[in-house]
Amino acid sequence: MYKKNPERNIFFNVALNILGKGGHSSVPYLTDNPILPGFRLIQIINEKLLYEFSSFQNVAFFPYYFDAGSTQNIIPDNAVLKFQGECTNIEDKQQLLEIFTLTVKALENIYHFKTRIVYEK
Repeated sequence: MYKKNPERNIFFNVALNILGKGGHSSVPYLTDNPILPGFRLIQIINEKLLYEFSSFQNVAFFPYYFDAGSTQNIIPDNAVLKFQGECTNIEDKQQLLEIFTLTVKALENIYHFKTRIVYEK
């Protein structure tokens, strides 16, 4: 169970809409599956945070929502991925958002998909 850190006083959310091309799961090569880059994004963000912040910086950035539908045998057209960020100062927040944005843009080029990022308070 998640327990808030009392030292972190800045909270924010980021929503990412991954725009793919759906289709039947029997022909995945005809689709652009939005689930694959979504999971890869989670992995990369977790890895990057280990090397971008010192252990003394009190930051957290974690996924809390991933929805790509629930229809059987269908690769979805789109997926929604939401992250929550927590930190103690505005500089760390800006660095978290920059890491997220740059990583999303890099994955767009690798996986050939489009996204919409919504920065929420």
